[in-house]
Amino acid sequence: MRRRELAATVLGDVVAPLVLFYGLRAGGVAPGPALLAGAAVPAGRALWVLLRHRRVEWFAVLVLVLCVASAATALVGGDDRVLLAREALVTAALGVVLLASVPSARPVLFTIGRLTLTETGHSPDEWDLRWARSARFRGIWRWLTAGWAAGLFLDAALRVVVAHTLPIDMVPAVHAVQWCVVLAVLLVAGQVWLRLPRHRELVFS
Repeated sequence: MRRRELAATVLGDVVAPLVLFYGLRAGGVAPGPALLAGAAVPAGRALWVLLRHRRVEWFAVLVLVLCVASAATALVGGDDRVLLAREALVTAALGVVLLASVPSARPVLFTIGRLTLTETGHSPDEWDLRWARSARFRGIWRWLTAGWAAGLFLDAALRVVVAHTLPIDMVPAVHAVQWCVVLAVLLVAGQVWLRLPRHRELVFS
């Protein structure tokens, strides 16, 4: 199920907006309207998620708010590069959420790891026991969550730089590639961190 959700997210929030943007640009549509049309795809998907689950999901709300803000910016004469930079707010907001969870009872990365453990058919009871008893185990997950937050903040900063320096038609594609690279680096770095000799026994035994 989670693989299908991931595929739907990639198609709806990355691939479809790119296809729509470049298709409209090829048809002679100006960058601003093409960007807004592309943003309508993830906005529609976020609205569908909210209606399907019938509860407030903060990430879906965030996407909707950013899309509405982009449309408002365009209506009052906002610059196309401001629209391009809006995606930085998404990754920055995710970074804030991760960072805020670091000192909490359940940092985001620990929660995700525990959920993954459960979905693979393993009991999370041992992890819960280690979390309660081992400061070193808690530190592993808190530092990992903080590292992810730092990576997301870096991604947000790069998005702003790219949006204001590269040719407008290049920016959406560069942003998409950048997100894939950042995500891959964070995933690989996270696995390396968890498998360090001083961590492996606590996490995987």
